[in-house]
Amino acid sequence: DMVQPNKRTPRPLTSGFTLIEIVVVLLIITIILGLVGVNLTRNPADTLHEEADRLALVLQNAQQEAILEGRPYGFAFTESSYLFARPDPSAPSADGVTLVPIQADELLTPHQLPAAMTLTPSATNEAQDSSAKNKKKRFDQIVFDPSGEFPVFQLTLSIGDLYWYVRGQSDGQVVSSPLAEAPKT
Repeated sequence: DMVQPNKRTPRPLTSGFTLIEIVVVLLIITIILGLVGVNLTRNPADTLHEEADRLALVLQNAQQEAILEGRPYGFAFTESSYLFARPDPSAPSADGVTLVPIQADELLTPHQLPAAMTLTPSATNEAQDSSAKNKKKRFDQIVFDPSGEFPVFQLTLSIGDLYWYVRGQSDGQVVSSPLAEAPKT
């Protein structure tokens, strides 16, 4: 019998995957899970920076709202949350203004800080000078005056040993920075 050169012997059909196909699929799955894992586990320093930037922006917005609307806005905070308040015309107080928390506003709604993050007041040099008599006094409220007069303050956001500062400057700017205010000489 002569064997014909172009004729192949039929292989039995196999159902399954080759080793190369399995390795490629596992490699793709590993890469995808690695990327998802990187995005799900956030660096605490990034979370702190983003929250400080957000706080600086909403404080600046409250100051501008007070000037535009011609009425004071308040900012009150605890170690784990903060809220904004505006005058309630239906509840006059002795000085004519009662601030009530803002509940429905796109930017100025009450805000809970991420877990393990704390917000505390920091004494700036100007605040230290004015509160030298009472070292234990805790400032947990800032009022933005419609006249544009801006309170000087410094707040500290922290997670463990990481710190970020939000400062209200006398020129009306609110900035966030990883550095505390430099001592004035």
